[in-house]
Amino acid sequence: MKEELRLLRARINLSGLTRKEAAKALYLSVSALNRKLRGEIGLTREERDLLLSLAAIGREQRLDRP
Repeated sequence: MKEELRLLRARINLSGLTRKEAAKALYLSVSALNRKLRGEIGLTREERDLLLSLAAIGREQRLDRP
């Protein structure tokens, strides 16, 4: 699980998605999101899928910019 969380954090960081934006999309505080990404609180499959989706959208938008 730790490796999965590390890769998820990396994808979020590379996409340019801020923790604040990600937390807002999940209806969480930034603190709660950070605890989930560190593995202190469980991350549901739905939350993980949403974060991956948001990270993918962020990357695509960045590639479209000149």
